[in-house]
Amino acid sequence: MDIRVVQVPLGHSRLTTTKRYTHVTEILASEAVARMRRALWDG
Repeated sequence: MDIRVVQVPLGHSRLTTTKRYTHVTEILASEAVARMRRALWDG
């Protein structure tokens, strides 16, 4: 998803503010995908 789409509902006036938080989101999303992959295909 384009980061500017995320910026608007969060109310961030600066894209740099949104970028600061998306790093954490990307890490959490990657971990969630890895857990789902293990549960669905490795289990």
